[in-house]
Amino acid sequence: MAYQLDFWAVVKAVFVPFDLVFHAIVIGAFGIGPVVILLQLRKGTPFRKLRLPFALVVGLPVAASLVICLLHTGVGWQLAEKELQVKTGAWGAESIELAQARVALVESRGPWTVKLRTGGLGLPGLSTGRFKFQNGETALYFRHLDSPRRVVLESGGRYYVIAHPRVEKLYEELVARGAQPAKL
Repeated sequence: MAYQLDFWAVVKAVFVPFDLVFHAIVIGAFGIGPVVILLQLRKGTPFRKLRLPFALVVGLPVAASLVICLLHTGVGWQLAEKELQVKTGAWGAESIELAQARVALVESRGPWTVKLRTGGLGLPGLSTGRFKFQNGETALYFRHLDSPRRVVLESGGRYYVIAHPRVEKLYEELVARGAQPAKL
């Protein structure tokens, strides 16, 4: 049993769900350069003088986006017989022995709501890395799209939070494979 994102799922997570503030910032930040170049062309500056700036203004955001999507291809989790591996892209992968883990299925709104990203990626449809939550705990976090619930695991004093559509099936499977239900 696994839930891992391919390249196109990561690309889609940039746009879905639509977040007006996020997209306004991105368009504003990356849209200024092309506007300046178009204004220079309109003033009569020959395009040959603007080729390098144009290539940089268009190429760098595209290249950066491509690298981010490639680094996060394969993020998610994979459930083996007695362990769960959580992969958060450039922020690492960790294995959790289920026999030593406590697990809870919690509401997405409440103490396990994200307060601060301390190291990771935050896009409208994907969050991965280390995050601090409203209850003060820091956890390795994987969220794809929106879900009314999330799975919280604790093992050896470390926390892990997983949220994606139909995460309840993961919770049931974790309990069936030896994780101890708990209130976290």
